[in-house]
Amino acid sequence: MLIEKWEIRKAEWEDVDYLIVAFTEIYGTPFDKFTFSESYKKKLKSQQSIIYVAENAIGNLIGCIVCEKQILLQLLEPIIQIKEFYISPKYRKLNLAEDLYYHLENKAIKMGINKIEVMCNYTATTTQNFYLRKKFVADRKSYIKIIQKS
Repeated sequence: MLIEKWEIRKAEWEDVDYLIVAFTEIYGTPFDKFTFSESYKKKLKSQQSIIYVAENAIGNLIGCIVCEKQILLQLLEPIIQIKEFYISPKYRKLNLAEDLYYHLENKAIKMGINKIEVMCNYTATTTQNFYLRKKFVADRKSYIKIIQKS
């Protein structure tokens, strides 16, 4: 049964298993639970991390957004960078992404931050269109090089 009501709240330690599932789906690769959990624990304690989850009326997690607050040298003002944004498949057409995004935007306003940044894969056209509808503007490309260990 699909429940269309949800609550958005700060992530807690007990949410780690859901985030592992979400990241596994995002990246198409399994994550080592211990290593992921240790990293997640540090993020929860960090003043720079902003992590929200969405929970349906019966207590199942159905979405998450993981962000970092940073002060970039070229801007000299704080920004929020969206690092990961995931909605469980059954909830993708129910405006949960809208609610989760606006929850983050309202948090940024309360923090006095007026800029949100995100990077998307070139092939993620649905994701790109979502951000374009939110008035994001593409201003640069990201280049990544994988360095092989010797």
